[in-house]
Amino acid sequence: MRKYEPRLRGLLRRLAGDAGDDLAQEAFLSAWRAAGSWRGDSSYFTWLARIGWRQFLSHQRRAKRAEPLCAAAEIAVQPEDRRAAIDQALARLPERERMAALLCFAEGHTHVEAATIMEMPLGTLKSLVARARKRLVECLEDEQ
Repeated sequence: MRKYEPRLRGLLRRLAGDAGDDLAQEAFLSAWRAAGSWRGDSSYFTWLARIGWRQFLSHQRRAKRAEPLCAAAEIAVQPEDRRAAIDQALARLPERERMAALLCFAEGHTHVEAATIMEMPLGTLKSLVARARKRLVECLEDEQ
């Protein structure tokens, strides 16, 4: 847990905001309960991130909240605020695109690893990443 906690918490915070810490804790509890099910066919973090993704989806279903799109965003893009602008633009992506973007752009996972974490076909993941990239660029360009 000590090895992967900062990375998983960071990922889930960027995905779910304030709920990220609770989701990470739930993911670690689920991983502890299911420790015998890790087969070793992917990295341990990939397995753990998949559990975190499932926790996030369950949280979203419970909360039933819709994410606004970029049109409602007020993003300041001064050079010193670029990171905040990117985080705000990410927060406005639909949840599947946001997770794909976080995994591939922020976490540095390959498309294959991200598809494994999100439990989807590789082609679907690549489409999500392409749409996320396009929307992020549009959001950031619109606010300049």
